[in-house]
Amino acid sequence: MTDIHRSPSDLRRMFGANLRQLAQSYPSVSELCRQLGINRTQFNRYLGGESFPRPDVLDRICRFFDVDARILLKPLDEVEPPAPHPATDVIDRFLSAYAETAFRTGFYHAIERAQTSASSTLHRLYHVRRISNCTLLRGYEPVSAMPKECAPSREVQGIVSYAEGRVCALLARRDAQERRMMILSEQSSENGLRFVGHVYQLADGSALASKPCRFELRHLGDDLPTAIRLARKSRRAAHPHRDVPI
Repeated sequence: MTDIHRSPSDLRRMFGANLRQLAQSYPSVSELCRQLGINRTQFNRYLGGESFPRPDVLDRICRFFDVDARILLKPLDEVEPPAPHPATDVIDRFLSAYAETAFRTGFYHAIERAQTSASSTLHRLYHVRRISNCTLLRGYEPVSAMPKECAPSREVQGIVSYAEGRVCALLARRDAQERRMMILSEQSSENGLRFVGHVYQLADGSALASKPCRFELRHLGDDLPTAIRLARKSRRAAHPHRDVPI
């Protein structure tokens, strides 16, 4: 008869090993912790098999990595993947003409310029990642644009499609607020990967809420502190008399 009793320490070690394997695909553990909303010190305790997450935190981890709670019980390689979402096939066959060497994951400095005013420029920091067949974008509206809103209200997420040097993205704040469409083309640059084009504000129905704004994405790499430093440096160069955080 198989022994069904497993000690808490055995289960903690199993979960830690599986979580380390899942986290390997993310170049920055700090950014992964930010996306999960988990303290870095506590996350390290999970990785080291020192503690279990609370049920709500375990649910958040499982949803993020698209796995289930069996990662507590058996090696990740033995956990059968969940049935694919119906949208996966559509994304894979029609929208995911993706080339990592062309449109890379990592952090991007976004620069938006209104065509009606040369002095109206907004700067953002976006993060692009791949999950399954999806290329996802996440960032925040700058405090200067929404000074009375908290960070969750300013959060922006979207889905990106890339093909033949062109980036198309649909993004919005929570509950589909301020939906926008981004259409950019790759541009040659001595300073690294760069995409330039326009972003369109979508109104109710099929109309556009306003004229398109010039939009630019500059790839900053995977290191968050370096990305923030480069983005702020670029902002100060464009506005030497301002020092407002991104």
